[in-house]
Amino acid sequence: MAMAIGAGAALAQTRAWVGGIQPATPAVLVREEAGAPPRNATDRVRKAVVKHRIHKPKPKSRIKRQPKAKTKVKVKPQLRAEARPKAVAKLKVVQSKKLRRFDNLPQSTAVKNDPTGMEARWQEIQTALRPASLIVLCEQFERDFAASQFAHQVGVIAASARRALEIQRSAGLSGDFFEDAVGDSGYRENLRKAVRGDKDAAYGIALAYKTGAAGVDASPRRMEQWLHFSAELGSGVASWELAEIYNRDGFIADVARFEKKALDLGYQPPPRLPTRGY
Repeated sequence: MAMAIGAGAALAQTRAWVGGIQPATPAVLVREEAGAPPRNATDRVRKAVVKHRIHKPKPKSRIKRQPKAKTKVKVKPQLRAEARPKAVAKLKVVQSKKLRRFDNLPQSTAVKNDPTGMEARWQEIQTALRPASLIVLCEQFERDFAASQFAHQVGVIAASARRALEIQRSAGLSGDFFEDAVGDSGYRENLRKAVRGDKDAAYGIALAYKTGAAGVDASPRRMEQWLHFSAELGSGVASWELAEIYNRDGFIADVARFEKKALDLGYQPPPRLPTRGY
């Protein structure tokens, strides 16, 4: 055995002299004699570096980490297979009772017989008194119920309301005036008709303000405004009486205009007075 080791050492020394390689250690020679593959210096360095990286201690931190809060997960209790049908049946019974509770509520006849709301909208148009509001209601009705039985009537009402709005502005009447809660039922009915283009109804309102009838106080200013309203709607007698007012106040141009309007509308005036300024 000693002779073998000596021969191996001499052979390794010879290799070192020839190739310039560092002489192998006795452990390497033992591995070569045993038939194991030689392990060079590079392998040893690589394994040492890897071992150093693996076992390198981590630097300690001065900051104390707070323990993570444990989140409680609520787990819904699951019904057993045999209990599920009973729970579903009980839920259906509760829902049916709730539906019956709402079914027993009283419902108006208008809602039952008018699911689209057309009748209710038509009634709203019938009761509107302000020309601007009436125009909006009519336009909405024409858009939503173009093929209804009231479509033609709504179109006529809308045209009359547009005309009434123009006259309202020229006569100096405010929109709030039409919504004032004054006058008796006859006055309110005349107001509703006048907004829809009824000249005689407008003249009736002027007479109410002239004498203080129909639940309103006498007002020369209101009388003049409603005579103007009725005259613009085509009332000959209202045009003539308005011309008389303008004649007393000295508005010659307005006198001539409304006298001519009254004659054109077929009104038969009384004999001409000598107080005319033209």
